[in-house]
Amino acid sequence: MNLPPPMPFARQPNPVFSAEYQQVREVLVAARRAAGLSQRDLAAALGKAGSHVSMIERGQRRVDLLEFHRIALALGCDPASLCAAVQARLDGLATPAAADAPGASPEAEFM
Repeated sequence: MNLPPPMPFARQPNPVFSAEYQQVREVLVAARRAAGLSQRDLAAALGKAGSHVSMIERGQRRVDLLEFHRIALALGCDPASLCAAVQARLDGLATPAAADAPGASPEAEFM
């Protein structure tokens, strides 16, 4: 019995490197900085290795919904508010003109 050769699988781009996921990372970084925590401090609060947060922020590790929730709580943020900040960026509400407005630093969203 002759079987056809296997179909090559198209390699899909890693969603961690997408523009959308970049927004998630930027919101998490801004919230961490607004909380006055280092990556190591946040990792310790999460009970993770010191490199854990660094890997998330560099796009080398995905964050699922439950971990996003834990991170928000460790930062002293309301998880829904942090999610709303991501949604606003994804909706294009954080326009370049708004970002240039006085007092419109990314950290200001979480203060």
